Amino acid sequence: MVFFLVAACNGEKDITTVFPSITPEPSFTPTFTPTKIRPTRTFPPPPTRTPFPDYQTRQVIFNYYVVGNHADYNLFFAPESCCSITRMVLYNDGQLLIADKANTYKQKVLSPAEIKEFLSKLETLGFYSLESNQQHDPTDKLYDFGNNYQESFDALRDCIFVDADRSRNLCVYEPNLQFLIPKMKNIIKYLDEYEPAGMTPYYPDRIFLSIETIDPATENLPATAIPWDEHFREMPSATVYLDGEMAKEIFMLFASKENGIVFSQNGNEYMVYIRVILPHEKLTNAN
Repeated sequence: MVFFLVAACNGEKDITTVFPSITPEPSFTPTFTPTKIRPTRTFPPPPTRTPFPDYQTRQVIFNYYVVGNHADYNLFFAPESCCSITRMVLYNDGQLLIADKANTYKQKVLSPAEIKEFLSKLETLGFYSLESNQQHDPTDKLYDFGNNYQESFDALRDCIFVDADRSRNLCVYEPNLQFLIPKMKNIIKYLDEYEPAGMTPYYPDRIFLSIETIDPATENLPATAIPWDEHFREMPSATVYLDGEMAKEIFMLFASKENGIVFSQNGNEYMVYIRVILPHEKLTNAN
C-alpha cells in the first residue's frame, strides 16, 4: 500500500502540496556519511494504489531523458511519465533543471534570449535534419555499424524531446552509442556539457521513498545507522509518497548520495531509496 506521511506534527489529516518555482536553500545542511552497502532486496507485495493529492504539472518545451528504467516506483506514474529519468528539462516559464548527481538537480530560470540560444543551437547542430526510423538497427541512419552490429534487448534509450516552435522526439539506444553518426554524437555531447552560469540547488516538493526491512542477522550493516527522526512518523516497509516541506526536509538527507541509506527506528534497520518526482511528472491517481 502507498502510505502518505503528513508533514504536520499536530495530527492534521490533510496533505499540503507546495509548488515552488525557485525554492530557497534550507537553513540547515545535514551531514551524514553515505553507506556503500546494498543488501539483498526483499520486496513487499505490490502495493494498492491510493489517490495522490492533486498537483498542477508543468508544461515541458525540452526534455533530455533516459527511458527503459525498471523500478518499484513505475507502478505509480502515469504512462506518459513512466519508466524514465530526466537528465535535463526546460519548462515553458523558463525554469531549467539539470541532473547533478544521483538524487540531485540544479536549477535556473532562463531568459527568453537564453531559451532561444539553447534551442537554436540544437537546430544548428542538425537535430531536426537527422534521419531515423528509430529501429536502432542497421537500417537506422542514426548509426554507422559497418560490420559490427549486434542485436540487444531491453536496454536504456537516451531521448531528446522538443516542443517549441518545432517539435520532435528522437531516441538513441545506449548499447549503440559508439556507432552514432558524428552529427548525433555532437548533439549528445552538447547536452551532456550544457550548464549555464548561475545554477542553484533544486529542492523537490514531491518524492517517493522505497523502504525495505533489513534482517540484521544476515546483512552486513554499518556500525551505526542514521536514526529516523520521530517527527517523520512510523516507518513502514513499503513505497511512501511525501510532499511539501517534509519532502524537502527528507530529500536533504539523500542529496548527492548515489546509494540507499540505512536508517534505524525502534530497534529495526531499514534500507531507504529515494525517487525525486519532478514538476512535469504525472502520477497515477487510481484507487
